[in-house]
Amino acid sequence: MTKEKKPFNTLNESQLHHTLKVYFSAQNENSKMEVPYKQWICDIETQDQGIIEIQTGGFSPLKAKIKEAIKDKRNITVVTPIITEKKIEVYTKEGILISKRKSPKKENLFDVLKKLTAIYDLLLSRYLTIIFIEVKTTEQRIQTEDKIQLQNKSRHFKKNWYKSGKELSEIGNQYQFHGKSSYLKLLPSLPAEFSSLELKEALSTKDYPANAKKQANLILWLYSRMKLISFTEKKDRRMYYRLNKK
Repeated sequence: MTKEKKPFNTLNESQLHHTLKVYFSAQNENSKMEVPYKQWICDIETQDQGIIEIQTGGFSPLKAKIKEAIKDKRNITVVTPIITEKKIEVYTKEGILISKRKSPKKENLFDVLKKLTAIYDLLLSRYLTIIFIEVKTTEQRIQTEDKIQLQNKSRHFKKNWYKSGKELSEIGNQYQFHGKSSYLKLLPSLPAEFSSLELKEALSTKDYPANAKKQANLILWLYSRMKLISFTEKKDRRMYYRLNKK
């Protein structure tokens, strides 16, 4: 069997982050990467001084920067990936490939909506745009002799590997959210008053991913706090809402 060797990046997801940064910088003529902004470094600054941030994790770490950009009336776009396909490569610590496989986990837009909850109070700002972008990735892992915990203590159970990198192999569809109407378009057709039950049923059609209905309560939480929907009444222990048209 032929042995394959591959160099590794010691920072998780930095390859994915870097590739997306280069990609979006190329989409904006005369943009610059790694530009200082007050106490932060922006991933990309566009020609008109707009900011583009690539965020592969949660949005909480970006909240202060987003608020400051909005305060300064600077357009800011947050780009975050939807991993629709992930291949996993396992290597020895010497860089010899042991195995390849495709992960059964596949994300869709509804799987990543939870990220928005961290900045729900900023989402309707005229200066903020969110872009979800579908990507296919290859994740590299290093096998260890013993089961280990990660440095950030994030594992519930120890495992005999750790991530060494994540590469982007293909880019797919983009979903852009900016302003009230873009968020409302995500909703299915609903009656004048609806509860989580009606929302789940509407999300169960062939027009939506199979697991979209599981996010019904999350959508109600998010949209009510964004004031896109309002509580109307409670019937038989069920909360009912209506769309806010203005």
